[in-house]
This record gives sequence, structure tokens and C-alpha cells, in this order.
Amino acid sequence: MTSENKKNISGNLNQIALSLSGGGVRAVGFHLGVMSMLRRLGLLRNVQIISTVSGGSMPGIGYALAQQFGRSFQDFFDDFYEFLPQLNILEELMARVVARNPPSASGRRDLITAMANVYEEFYFKKFFGEYVKDGRLTFDVLMNQPGRGHLEEMIFNATEFKTGTAFRFQVSQFRCLIGNRNISLCQKHAGQIRIADIMAASSCIPVGMEPLFFPQDFHWPDDGEWGRWNMAPSRPTCDEISQALQRNTDTGDSSIALMDGGVYDNQGITSTLLALNRSKDKIKERDTHECGYSMSGRGDPPGPKEWADWMSGRIDNDASTEHRSIEVDPEDLDLLIISDTPVKKASFYPRVPLSQSGEPEKAGKSEKSGGKFFEKIRVSQLSHIAWFVLFLLVISTAITVKEFIYLRKTDWTNVPLDIGPWGYSILHLFIPFLLMGLTIAALWIYKRNKRKAMAKLQDLIPHWKQKPGKYIEKLRLGDILKMGSLRAESVSVLTAAIYMDRIRGLGYSTAYSRYDLQARILANEISTLQEKHAHDSDFHSMLAAQGAWPPPPEMERITGRAATMATKLWIDHEEGDPLNDLDYLVANGQSTICYNLMKYMWKELRDQGEWIDPDTGVLFDHALIEWKKLINDPLALLKDRKRKSRLKEQNEHAKALEALSG
Repeated sequence: MTSENKKNISGNLNQIALSLSGGGVRAVGFHLGVMSMLRRLGLLRNVQIISTVSGGSMPGIGYALAQQFGRSFQDFFDDFYEFLPQLNILEELMARVVARNPPSASGRRDLITAMANVYEEFYFKKFFGEYVKDGRLTFDVLMNQPGRGHLEEMIFNATEFKTGTAFRFQVSQFRCLIGNRNISLCQKHAGQIRIADIMAASSCIPVGMEPLFFPQDFHWPDDGEWGRWNMAPSRPTCDEISQALQRNTDTGDSSIALMDGGVYDNQGITSTLLALNRSKDKIKERDTHECGYSMSGRGDPPGPKEWADWMSGRIDNDASTEHRSIEVDPEDLDLLIISDTPVKKASFYPRVPLSQSGEPEKAGKSEKSGGKFFEKIRVSQLSHIAWFVLFLLVISTAITVKEFIYLRKTDWTNVPLDIGPWGYSILHLFIPFLLMGLTIAALWIYKRNKRKAMAKLQDLIPHWKQKPGKYIEKLRLGDILKMGSLRAESVSVLTAAIYMDRIRGLGYSTAYSRYDLQARILANEISTLQEKHAHDSDFHSMLAAQGAWPPPPEMERITGRAATMATKLWIDHEEGDPLNDLDYLVANGQSTICYNLMKYMWKELRDQGEWIDPDTGVLFDHALIEWKKLINDPLALLKDRKRKSRLKEQNEHAKALEALSG
């Protein structure tokens, strides 16, 4: 950065925005480690804006509540070690899905509504229930009660699937909407939303979870015990929101589907920029409107041109949208930390099968080398096989009927099995006829659907040389299964890797394309310490001179384990390993943010080799001390945090790790 540009930044880190990405428990543990290091460096209290998505929403919401109720950071940290490792999340979900009462007030039985109740019972009610009178934790405790913490802007992100836009549950010192530009909630109803439902909406992973329907699947204060059976005399909160949705949607729907916030923006960057926009307007009067359309200027830009203007920092003069440039000044923001947990994989997609010669394997080669008989069967042969099976069933049934007639003439007391005449009637008549009937029905359904499919294919693409069925009948089952498998894998890679990576890139470009933000962004990625670095840079030369570079093999191993961890909902602990998944993630989060902060300060907050703000030099020295501790023992700060834990097992684990490393 040039000296002229450096004059546009304050040189300190007194005002911080923190975005916590999604990623299941990988995100929960990594962000917990990041926050613990920020706390250790005295920077966590400088965070004024927090934006969270999916897995990042759990530590984000948990920390916001801890600040609201005056709980210590150590208690907040210990909550996750008490909540996650001992919880069998899949068992708890299934128990609620099959329970007598459905987990949702709407009566739906699915994983996401059960997940909301697991969040409520095992986390929110357990650790924060004592701070509210009726034990019900609602959004009101963050929205309308005077806070005692340092967070001024809180945004918990979901995605609304009707229009494909973000749906934000927000708390702000300035006027903001809760919802999006299609539907916004009034203060009264927003405050009645259960925080566990907000958490579920933000972390509703596509494919792995079902959509959460708003407002029907949410638990409102007037639900009561019988509300879940639709027997409550009234649900005014739900009804008023549903009526607003019917007015606002072109289809007249009374509900909208909410899913994971990462579908729209997996880093929560856009919401952070909207919060900065609000700080420019400084409108503190609360909305008094009823549930309905959002007011202009407080949602995402409405179209591509507006997006382009907004991202580039240009002021939009269209009075109908009222979107303004952020134009971040030193007094607005010192640093935007994007804490990000993209999973690292060796390859997005499996290779094309190769033969021993190194050439792509040709069709039919598996058959010549003794492929399975089932894979060789053609579609045309299926009906032949089915007719043959039916023929055998007819013969078997005829023989069975003959035996049954013979048995009826005998003394039933001499029959070996004491099941009586009705039992033999079922065994000898009902079951054989049932199997024969099912086979005939299956053949009829197959023929009917095949004719319909061929007719549609014929209409879709005219001018066939042969009827399409002729080609279909020549297909082998093995080839069909391989095509289906590869198609399913490609869709999985598309949605879980390529698509999400593209969304991630768009999120970063939204921030980095802003000339006034470029020097204030710290991308804190989970795999940073696994990547190759320019060891000849002055920063790394300085670390090497301090005996603090390169990272030790154990730190690289911890980083590798954390960065490649699957997106899941539970904590694993391999036998013989002293660390569980949460330990790996927290340790990696601590070391990664410490390294990235030092690198950022060294590159961006110095001018002509001198610190722009002397206090930053003090902070850098503090971070360097912590980094040296991690170089000597990558688990040092995790052990220190566990030694201070209120949980006995964590104290004992810290001692065990000390003995192991000693």
C-alpha cells in the first residue's frame, strides 16, 4: 500500500467487524478458536459488528447472548465443550421426529424442526434459560432489552427461497429491517421469534435438511401445548404474518421457505456492508409499520445495475432505491475480519477410469474382464426376466394349490405345524397369489410408464430414425447405474463445492472491489497455515529471526485435520487420539487468526517501516509472544483455556495433554 493510501486508515484496530462463515461444526470450532485468540489479544471487545451464517451463527448468537447477560467469555467457551462432544445429535433428532408430538408447531415431522428443538433444549435453555422469566428465549432479549456488551450490530443470516434473497434477523443501533425487501417483520412479532428457530433457519443445510417454513414452523408464544396439534383457539402472531405474506407475494402464499444463509452469502459479507450503510444514515427511530413490505434503501440492491454501483462504491442517485455508497472512513471501521472455513479436498471430482495402459477405459472392457452378470443385462431383457419369474410363480402357485387341496382331505392333527387350516390357507394360497399379483402389477406399471416416457421423448425431439425405445432397450443396467451415480456425484460436487466456492468468490469480490475497504479486510481462512508462503518476504524473515517460522509439523498436522474436516453436525473422537474434532478446530482457529493478524498489521499498518499508530506496535508484540507460544506448542493456548474451565473433565484433559507433551 502506498503512503498516500495509508493515510486513509487509522492505524489501529479499535473498530472491528467480524463475519463468521458457515461450515457445520467445522465452523463452530474454528470460529470459537478465533474468538478466543481475539479475546486473548484484547481485540474481541473492539468488535462492534458481527454477521453470522449457518455453523457460524451458533458461536455468534451464543456470544451475543453471553454479552447481553454478562456471562464471562470462559463460560461461553465452556458451553460448547459441554454441549457438543457429549451430544449424539442424530439420536436426538430421530427421537423427536418419531415422538408422539411432532417437533414443529405446524405438525411437520422432519429433521430441521427437530433440530430447532435440540438447539433450544441442549444449548439455549440450558445455558441461558435462567436469565429469562418464563424460560423461553426469544429475539426480544437482543432487540429491545438494553445490552451490556460491545456489539452494536448483530446480523444472523438465512436465505429466503421464494425470491432467492437473504432473510436477515438483525439487531442494530440504527433503523433496520428484519426480513428482506419482500417481507419485513414489525418489532412486536420479530421480538417474539424463538432464538432457537433463528438458529435453525440460519443453519438449515440444503439436501441435508428440509426447508423451515416461516411462520408456520416457528414456535410462537401463543402456541401452547395443543398448538402443535392445530387445536389452539388462535395463533394471532402466526396469522398476522401469514396474512402479510399473502398480500405481498404474487402467488398469495401464506408462508415462505427459509434455508441456510450460506446459499446466498456463506461469509455474511453483504450483511456487514449493509450495517455500515446504516451507520452512514444514522437513523435511530424504530420502524412502526406492521408486517409487510420492507421500506426502500434497507435491503439488498434490487437489480444488477444497482449491485454493480453498490459494489464499486458509486452513489446511486435513483431516489426510488436510496442506496448510498458506504465510503468507509477511518472513524467508521478499522478492520473487517472474514473468518472463513472452506473445506479443502484433494480433488473435486473422481478421475475418468483408466486402463492399465493409461488410456481411458473403453465401453465393454469390464465385461471382457469378467464384469458382473447383473451389469450386462439390457433394459429389453428386464421384461423377459420378469415374465419368466411370473411363469415360475404361476407353476409354483398351481403346485401349492394342489397341495392345499390334498391337505384339506387329511386330518389336520397330523400336519407337522400346529397352525390350523387358516394358517395353511395363508401360506398356501394368499402369499403365492399375492406375489403373483404384485409381479403382474409391476409389469403393467413398467409397460405403462415406459410407453409414456417414450412418447414424451418422441415429442420432445422429433425426426428420430428409429423409435427412442429401440435405443433405450439396448442400454445395459451397469451403464445406467454408472451414469446415475456419476450424475449424482456431479450434482453433489456442483452444490457442495463448485457452487459454494463461486458464492464464496462473489462474497469476497463484493468486499475487495470497494476501493475504500481493500486495506481494511483480513481474510482468515482455515487452511492458511497449510498453504505455501513466500518465505523470503520481510515478514517471514522477521519471524524466522525471532525463531517463530516456519510452523512446526504438529501445527501443520492440526491445520490439515481442521481444514479437511467434513461439514457435519457432530464431534468425532478417534480412539487413541488425545484430541477430538473440537480440539483440532479451536487450536487451528487460535493459531490461524494470530498469524493472519500479525501479517495484516505488518503489511498494512506500517508506513516507511514505522507503525502508523504506536499502540498497534504494542499489539503486534503481544501477538508475536502468543505466536511463539504456539510455535513451541500448538496446543498451549487450548490447554490454558481448558485449565480455567468450569468443567472438571476439561481440567483433567488439560493436565493429560501437559503430561503427554512433557
